[in-house]
Amino acid sequence: MKKRTRKRSLQSGKVTSTDVARAAGCSQASVSKVLNNQGQVSEHLRRKVLEQARKLNYNWRRDKLRRLAVILPAAWQIRPDNYVAALLNALVYVLYQRNIQVEFVPTNDLERLRSRAIDGGISIAIEPGLTAAWFAKFQLPLVRINANPVFDPPDSLLAHVNMDSAKSMRLLLEKLYSLGHRHILLLAPEPMEIEQRRARYQGFFDYLKSHRVHYPEKNCIFDMRSNSFEQNLALLKQAVSNGATALIAVDEGAARDALNLIEKLKLSVPKRISVVSWEQKNVLPYFDPPITGMAMDYTRLSEAAVDLLSALCRGEKVSDVYFPFRMIERESVGPVFRRKTGSKLTERILALLSDGPETRVDLAAALEVKPYCGYFNRAVRNLLNEKRIVYQKKDIPGRRRLLSLVPDC
Repeated sequence: MKKRTRKRSLQSGKVTSTDVARAAGCSQASVSKVLNNQGQVSEHLRRKVLEQARKLNYNWRRDKLRRLAVILPAAWQIRPDNYVAALLNALVYVLYQRNIQVEFVPTNDLERLRSRAIDGGISIAIEPGLTAAWFAKFQLPLVRINANPVFDPPDSLLAHVNMDSAKSMRLLLEKLYSLGHRHILLLAPEPMEIEQRRARYQGFFDYLKSHRVHYPEKNCIFDMRSNSFEQNLALLKQAVSNGATALIAVDEGAARDALNLIEKLKLSVPKRISVVSWEQKNVLPYFDPPITGMAMDYTRLSEAAVDLLSALCRGEKVSDVYFPFRMIERESVGPVFRRKTGSKLTERILALLSDGPETRVDLAAALEVKPYCGYFNRAVRNLLNEKRIVYQKKDIPGRRRLLSLVPDC
């Protein structure tokens, strides 16, 4: 009679802990201890019970997330004040609030989880090969935080939670444009950061191209940490003389370096130049002046990751989740700087161009000045640098180019 009951339960797909105990050759009490991660069970028996439970597709989760593995990056990537530590702190807090047990394991030691009963995993490591290593050992749900989905093949048990860097860059640039800034610099201290933050840079380039900046790479200062202080000073001085009025730093270190250069050039922030930075360590409020920052919401990331993993454990179909960075406005951003002129020449040039495009020679004739005299030349160059006027393309080869007002000015 007992044999018939066991056979019926396996055929119906309702595998019980009794079935697992029989397959593992142990008592039902031992199975209960293993599945609840309790002690007093040998390592050999623990592995055997879990192996049989997975082979029989025994559902010990009961459609509720109770225990998960948090997969950590290499030890050298974890420091008390960096991104990994901040994200891990928020994730542990969320798990504690929801009464979910956790197993911590480094990326290179997933084998340790074979002897632990877990419902799935959340990875804060961004190594591309982690997904393949996980599914080679476990057929359990996995959620990855801030890992590039491009490197992971689609899987019904896999989901991603990421920050949307491209959208965040657009939001930041829209804010600066609303304040009148048109010549905006992007600082890239190290070549490695360009690869790590590719979406951020691409968002910068795409936005400028959509506003008719044909070579946005010219608005970047690369390899700052490879240059000497004097080299970086000369690059920033040249950019400011060409009309730069705002500066975006990729992290707090770049913001610190930029402020040192700005102080050396005796430029006022934000009156002469505005400064924005991405932040991770919450140090931007302590700069002088406090720097406007694009901040990551670690708690929101962690909550979304746990929600996705819970849905995957229930067998639901999910989609990847993306969050924009949160802009924290401080005192380092202000309206665009406008040069004061000693005469009404600038206003007269703009007034003449308001009636339609004119050549430089025609403008000079109307103003009764020489086309390339010093003060007229400076007035035209300043208006071009400030993106208030622009040269049009030649309609006829050999003809002088026309100057016209920029439409949004």
